[in-house]
Amino acid sequence: MKDVILFGYGKMGSSIAKGWMLRNLNFNFFIIEKKISLRKTANKDGFKAFESIEHLKEHNEFNNFDIIFLAVKPQQMEDTVKIFYKLNLTKSLFISIAAGLSFSWFKTQIGSDVKIVRAMPNLPASIGFGVTGYCKSSNISDEDEKETMLLLSAFSETIFLRDESLIDVVTAISGSGPAYIFYFVELLAQIGAELGLPSNNAKALASKTLIGSARMLEDSKSDPKILKKNVTSPGGTTEAGLKELEAKVTGLYPVLKLTINMAKKRAMELNING
Repeated sequence: MKDVILFGYGKMGSSIAKGWMLRNLNFNFFIIEKKISLRKTANKDGFKAFESIEHLKEHNEFNNFDIIFLAVKPQQMEDTVKIFYKLNLTKSLFISIAAGLSFSWFKTQIGSDVKIVRAMPNLPASIGFGVTGYCKSSNISDEDEKETMLLLSAFSETIFLRDESLIDVVTAISGSGPAYIFYFVELLAQIGAELGLPSNNAKALASKTLIGSARMLEDSKSDPKILKKNVTSPGGTTEAGLKELEAKVTGLYPVLKLTINMAKKRAMELNING
């Protein structure tokens, strides 16, 4: 049974770990977390948590650095990985969910032959409904990828990316996407209230409409264009609203495209190559 060491037990790290626990995966899991309050939480959740690698190595059930899952913030990563440069980790598989830290960066920090997977999950992973895009360095074996899939699919759907640069697109679409969706619901509710609905009713109508529509999209497996057509009667209210929403210059498409391009641009600016 291989050892998996998770660095970071914050919001995303703990959500990932709980997904592993629910799936009863055949790994030994260990948590490295500096904050004592988060270590206590990890212990309550059923994990063995330690302050540092040194403390973990003292644990008699720990065997090898088989898989190292990095769930710390990008600005904390350099401090986190500096110890690895001193260790022989040529056989270890690294999985990072940090935005902006490229394969080249990890090769510089850890070693040129490091085996690294970059993954970009999103917030719904915290409730088991996430989606994760991932890419891999060229020296990843079939067994490494199989284990990566087991770990990532425990808390989200997975999409393989052949080009590392596509991580920035994933960041802009699904990584940042939940905020776009929440803002859309916020505006629906706000406009409903401005038109006379009690604010609590407007919020319920907006959020439940989104949840129900998303459920239909998931269950029906239909193209969203077909579902849109099904709810749009000729000459009806939906058609009147969509006419404005689909306007080429002032509609949703140009605004959303600009939004995504700006998010992608920012993701590219954050990239650190080494």
